[in-house]
Amino acid sequence: MRIELLYYPECPSHERALELIHEALAQEGVSAEVAVVRIDTQTQAEQHRFIGSPTIRIDGRELQPQPHLPYRLTCRTFQLEDGRLAPLPSLSMLREAIRHSEGG
Repeated sequence: MRIELLYYPECPSHERALELIHEALAQEGVSAEVAVVRIDTQTQAEQHRFIGSPTIRIDGRELQPQPHLPYRLTCRTFQLEDGRLAPLPSLSMLREAIRHSEGG
């Protein structure tokens, strides 16, 4: 399993995102390395198809893709299970994505 965490340093949530990823992996009993990629320029954002920080991809599949958004240097939000928007995905969203990747 390959996990990528892409982030823009002006957004404060990427450190907690990394903690959540490791917590989800531990709870699922899965071992995986997490590649952390810093995005500093618009060119990098376009090269990495980066819609905002944090962007999390598991085996190339983006967690909660938003293809209508442009590639840009910005913070992003995730829609939680109860419909609220948050700067980070929930732990259960990450666990489900890990399980789906492991099983699929």
